[in-house]
Amino acid sequence: MTQVGYARWLRGLPLTGRPALFVGVLAVVVPTMVRAAVNGLVMGCEYTPYLPFVLLSAILLKPSQATGVVLASVAIMGGRLMGSTSDHLTSACFTSATGVFLAASAVTIGAVILTRRAIAPARTRNGDEATGGIVFSLEDNEVWASWYGSDQPVRLGTQDKVEYMMADFLAQGELGRRLAAKRD
Repeated sequence: MTQVGYARWLRGLPLTGRPALFVGVLAVVVPTMVRAAVNGLVMGCEYTPYLPFVLLSAILLKPSQATGVVLASVAIMGGRLMGSTSDHLTSACFTSATGVFLAASAVTIGAVILTRRAIAPARTRNGDEATGGIVFSLEDNEVWASWYGSDQPVRLGTQDKVEYMMADFLAQGELGRRLAAKRD
């Protein structure tokens, strides 16, 4: 993915609505299935399969939604995979594994929040013209225009077509200036 495409993808996040719900459910179901598949082979209270999905949730979802994924993961590990006996929830294994998982998840979500905050000023850097100014970019022979302070770029067309339209626009501007000069 090119830098323009990556920046455009980042601006589109976090997901909302049904896509966010789908990602959140998937981020709990997939690692739960992995954990259930290795439950007989792995002993203990490991949350390891959940950690990459917490990272993906933190990137793709709002922080509150990513936190929901973490809490749902703890609820599933506490009740579904490990059995619903009350003495399991108070066991040293469950308590320590859950504490480490919650801490690692908090650090992961916090790191994504800080990264977003660090990237945000870079997107508007050179934005001295915050109320105007157009930036043109070229990606895969497609010309895109974006405005300072605006999130989404607009596709203008292929490079050949945009160059022709721009040359025509400049010629019209020059003709207008010449006609205006003749009137004066």
